[in-house]
Parts: sequence; C-alpha cells; structure tokens
Amino acid sequence: MDLKSRLRQLLPNEKPEKGNPRRSAPDLRPILGGEERETPWGSCHIVETVFPLDHKWGSRRIRDTIAAHSLDGLARVALEELPQFDFARTLFLDTETTGLSGGTGTYAFLVGTGRFTERGFVVKQFLMRDYNEELPLLYCLEEELQKTDTIISFNGKAFDIPLLRTRFALTRLPFHGVDGHGQVDLLHLSRRLWKDKLESCSLLSLEVHILGLARLHDIPGSEIPQRYFQFLQTGSGFLLKDILEHNVYDIVSMAVLVGEINTRGLCSPEDCTCPLEAEALAMIHAHRGQLEAALCYIDQARALAHSKEQHIRLLRTAALLNKRLRRYDTAAALWQRLLDLDDDDLLAYEELAKHYEHRLKDFSAAGRITRRALAVALRIRSPKVPELEHRLRRLTKRQEATGSAPRVLSPGLS
Repeated sequence: MDLKSRLRQLLPNEKPEKGNPRRSAPDLRPILGGEERETPWGSCHIVETVFPLDHKWGSRRIRDTIAAHSLDGLARVALEELPQFDFARTLFLDTETTGLSGGTGTYAFLVGTGRFTERGFVVKQFLMRDYNEELPLLYCLEEELQKTDTIISFNGKAFDIPLLRTRFALTRLPFHGVDGHGQVDLLHLSRRLWKDKLESCSLLSLEVHILGLARLHDIPGSEIPQRYFQFLQTGSGFLLKDILEHNVYDIVSMAVLVGEINTRGLCSPEDCTCPLEAEALAMIHAHRGQLEAALCYIDQARALAHSKEQHIRLLRTAALLNKRLRRYDTAAALWQRLLDLDDDDLLAYEELAKHYEHRLKDFSAAGRITRRALAVALRIRSPKVPELEHRLRRLTKRQEATGSAPRVLSPGLS
C-alpha cells in the first residue's frame, strides 16, 4: 500500500476516486463465524467464542483461576504489589501481526482478548480483512480497553503493547485503555518459576509441561504473517482458520496459567515436590527480602535435589543468605562444604579468606586459603588473579606484623 492510500485511511468520509473503487472485504461469516461490526470508521470482523468455566484445559479447568481465594501467589512471583483484581475488568490480550520484529511497518491484523464473565470465559477476536480496516479494529479494541483495569499478556510489555501504541499513534486514535492501568506479563513470571526446570518458557512449552496440554495441528507463529499475506491476495477465509484457533489457544492458556502461577507461588516449603521450583521460590523470597523464608525453601530444595550441580548452587545460595543474616560461622561451614564438592570455587575461597582474616583474625589461615585460590585462578586463567595476588601480599604483611602462628585448618584447606 502506497503512502497516498495510507493517508486516505484517515479520511473515512472521502469518496473514492472514479475508476478506483475501494476493494470490498470478503464475507468471512460462513467460514469463521462471528459478525461484521460497523463503526464510524468502517467495519471489521469480530469472532466471539465462549468457554464454560468448567471446561477442561489440559489437566486444569478454566474456573481454577477465579476459584482462588486470593492472587497473593501471583503477586509474590511478580515481585511487586499487583492491582486489586476484578476479573470482570481484567483483559487477557494477544496479537497476531504481519511481522515479528515490530516497528511502524508491522500491523496487528488480529487482536484477541479474553475476559471472565457470567457466561463463562469469553474470547473476542478483532480481525482486519484488509489494511483499510485497521481503524475500525482499533476503535473496537479501544472500547474493550475502556472497560479494563488490568491487562494480562505473554510478552506483551515488550511486544504487543508497544506495537498497539504505535498503531494507535499512527492512526491518531486515542489509546486510553492502557495508560494508568495495571499490566501483568506472564512471560516474566514464568521464567522466574521455571527457567531452570524447562528448556524453554514459551507458551507452547508451558502448555505441555505445566498445564498438561498438547496442541494438535497448530500453525507455527513464524508462519502466521505469510499466511495472512496469502489471505490478502486470495480472500480465502480458510487461510485464517488456523490463525484464529492459534490465537484462541494463546488467550485461554494465559487465563489458566494465571491460576497455575498463583498456586505455585502460594506453595509452602513442605508443599514443594520439585527441587527446581523450591529453589526458584527461594530466590523469589530472597529478592523480596524474606531471607528466613528463602532458607526454608533452600533446605527443601537440598532435600529433594539429585544433581551435583544443583547441590553446589544451593550451598552457595544458602551461604550467601546466612552471610546477609550475619550468621558468619554457619556461612563459613557452608563455604567449606561447597569446597568439598567443588575445589575450584573461587567465591568460596574468597569468602572463607575474608572470614578468617576479618572475623577470626587468623592471617595465617587466610593466607593459606588465598594461596589455594590463587593456584586455582592461575590454572583456569581467571581475571581474579591480580586481586588474589594483592590479597596475599596484604595477608603476608599482616602475618609478619603480628607474628601470628598458623592454626590448624580443616583437612580440605591444609
């Protein structure tokens, strides 16, 4: 579409030039269902699908999300205070676009929304059948956003919302539905909980591994733009059926995922059955400054863990948390246990050297630990070599100044 045609979109009352009538949009109702919605800017196609709240989605039911007494678990994982949820004014949002990179040349040709209502979970999809229907699509979407206090998306903060802001700005329509309202991006919350458990935290991966749902004959997201371009050329609504179904899956899965994240976020240490989730919850509590609670989750994760790699990681975290709580002797014992598992851990050597130097005033022991650390650093070509050499020179001088006798260290440090 050339610039002249784009600008003409902003003048909907202008009559088309003779000999160049506007192409009529295909009637998609026999294929996709739904209805054609008239707006002051023209028409667009809207498809509405209602899911009963008892509808099973994978191993869960849609109503599980709104059956929770509170969403404190969701707020816990989000690491922030979330707005008071009124699900009637909460909108799940997902876009299908003409490109995956964003920018002013990318259109949101399909915007899917979902909302809990008395009828059930209602998915409403706004489709532009040609570029000249972008204004009516955005007009209808703005009406939905005006009834919304909170938007829930999956990677929406980075992609969907900025893209929609751009489209509203280019068409000079007001975009009031997001400003001043809460946003929850489920991608970030999912990564906090499952980035170590899953190879990918894509929505498809979460559906399979967390929700117990497998899509059949789903169109890959990378193929959606080209499929839409084919529709523009042919007008065949059959090319869009898979795209609308893909979008419906995204919307409903987000709604169910909210309940699942909330449930996992509310788990006590004793309720955790997965060591990686227990560790993730420990880090979430630590980030919130709840160090005692974090250590309880660490203990549960250590009891469940099977891999040496995770044991090492958990010991390191437990030592750092005890240090922040000023339990220095406990932290030192954990650093020593860490070296029993991994004698190349420079952080453990460094923390033990500090403990002996600054708290026990045992400069001889601190010097021996630092020499071990320096040997490791030289072998692995660590950038910490100059720092360790400086530490060793300082410890040597302090030992000579005090004439302190070496103390007996644990076998691992002798």
